[in-house]
Amino acid sequence: MILQLRAIAIYSHAGERRDIEFVLGRLNIVTGASKTGKSALLDIVDYCWGRGECTIPEGEIRRSVSWFAILLDRDGEGILIARRNPGPAGKATDDIFFERGVAGFPDTPQPFAKNVTADGLRAQLSIVLGIAENKHVPEPGSTRAPLEASASQAIFFCLQAQDEIANRRLLFHRQGEQFIPSHIKDTLPYFVGAMGEDHYLQRMRYDEARARLRRLERDYAEARALANEASGTAQSLLQEAKRVGLLPADAFADTPADLRILLATAAAPRELAYARNDDPGADLTDLENRRRRLRGEMQEVREEIADVHRLEREASEFQVEAREQEARLASIGLLLDDSGDAETCPLCDSHLATPIPSVSEVRRSLTALEGQLQSVRRDNPRLQARQADLEARRNAIDEQLRSVQADILVRISENERLRIEQDQFTEQARTAGRIGYYLENARTIASDEGIRLAIARARAEVSELEQLLDQEALEERLTTALGLVGRDLTRYARLLDLEHGDNTLRLDRKNLTVVADTIDGPLALPQIGSGENWVGYHVAAHLAIHGLFRARRRPVPAFLMLDQPSQVHYPPERDVGEIDGKSDEDQAAVARLYRLLFDYCAEHYPNMQIIVTDHVELLEDWFRESTVQRWRDSIKLVPVSWLRSI
Repeated sequence: MILQLRAIAIYSHAGERRDIEFVLGRLNIVTGASKTGKSALLDIVDYCWGRGECTIPEGEIRRSVSWFAILLDRDGEGILIARRNPGPAGKATDDIFFERGVAGFPDTPQPFAKNVTADGLRAQLSIVLGIAENKHVPEPGSTRAPLEASASQAIFFCLQAQDEIANRRLLFHRQGEQFIPSHIKDTLPYFVGAMGEDHYLQRMRYDEARARLRRLERDYAEARALANEASGTAQSLLQEAKRVGLLPADAFADTPADLRILLATAAAPRELAYARNDDPGADLTDLENRRRRLRGEMQEVREEIADVHRLEREASEFQVEAREQEARLASIGLLLDDSGDAETCPLCDSHLATPIPSVSEVRRSLTALEGQLQSVRRDNPRLQARQADLEARRNAIDEQLRSVQADILVRISENERLRIEQDQFTEQARTAGRIGYYLENARTIASDEGIRLAIARARAEVSELEQLLDQEALEERLTTALGLVGRDLTRYARLLDLEHGDNTLRLDRKNLTVVADTIDGPLALPQIGSGENWVGYHVAAHLAIHGLFRARRRPVPAFLMLDQPSQVHYPPERDVGEIDGKSDEDQAAVARLYRLLFDYCAEHYPNMQIIVTDHVELLEDWFRESTVQRWRDSIKLVPVSWLRSI
């Protein structure tokens, strides 16, 4: 798999397009004056690759561009990635367009519609690169989480920004950001090929085999403990079986075989016979309902008895009053007729203010009163009979209530006994189950060696996978890979005539720097002076590591972008333009650097592409042939016509 960069495009707000095309498998140089937008090319690639922050400088580019786009080439397949410009003050945007199998850029940004997120884009790029499933698991005790190598880390080896290529403390892209150094260290074994493509699957198999082995060993240990006749487990179960009534209290076993027989007897299925009550009316709920009904009937009888008593009392009172009235009216017999004056007293002939009733009227009242007395004397025996009936009924209901109450007390007592029996049966069932589990496991271990064979097979599988995943072997493979990088690093440093280049050089994975092993001890890059050396070692290290990537066909983009490698000799503000590469030491150093890049691409053609943005121009034919863009005389990344429209 070879992934390189065909072109970069920008689109104006009016829909115009500006392309910067590159040659695959060659050195590509974009040269020109300062402040023409050359450095922005690297930032555009980084942003379109899915970076979470747009680092394209503020100014004309951020104001005049609507979309940034890159066209990648994967073994002849065109892959287009476009991302909307977040604007002058924006940090980033998630409007990303991704499409495979394209021939080129569309004429306008109209087809660009969000079809993938930043995370989804990085996942797609990992697929394009061919990154297999992998995972770096930190050493035990580390606070770092496991990390999967992806396109997010692969791009760190392909970009060297202007403030990185001459930095003596930072060797890789974005190394100065939080967490990035640990990500580079953790994924480096995979990218250099020290970790095989099947390492992740083997790791998963190893973890599964270890978990399975631990489970088998735990089950075996538990089962052996249950089956161990000499242990106290069997005796404890025997005592418990006697306590809950599964065995007689005097049950005793002299030998393990007798003990097993007793336990088997205790665990045998048995019918649970609860105490029964054949009286349907003895149900507690029915008894409660009967008692409630009888109490209602009793209340009705009592109220009717009270009504009868009230009638008797009222009749007796009426009879007394009526007899007194009859005695008073009996004196009417003294009057023979009612011919006298009603206003004259019949006894003393005195004048009465209120006229008195006539003799006939008094006689009629006396006759009516006598009839009422006869009626009361006639009804009195019937009230007494009704009262006797009600009293008898009340006594019968009271007797029934006492009987129901007694039945209720008996039923409550029986229910308590049933509850106790049920609790006892539940405890017996639980104990029988434990005994059955014990006997089953003991019998399995004693008669079947299958679990031992399973443990042996699991141990053999774990041992085999441990050899494949041997950390020491992995470290040896990593050391070998970095040794190859160090070999080429030393060769390139000598071609560039760098200080300490005559010593053995190596890539320090722990500190992510270049180290020269001198006779006086190791010298890291920060201890080596001059900007020329810092730039030279950056270039040499990246060429060496990409040489290993290409030799081992690793899933890393086959391009390297370098921004302003001549800056330590000719700062951007000192735009010297054309140089012959021979007039002074600075020119000679720049010429050596570019010649190494040119020869490197030729050596690895067509598998490696290098893109350099700079402001120097070497008066060499091979340099002119490698120059794909020359931005001078008002030619910039953003056309002047776009600037007039904003």
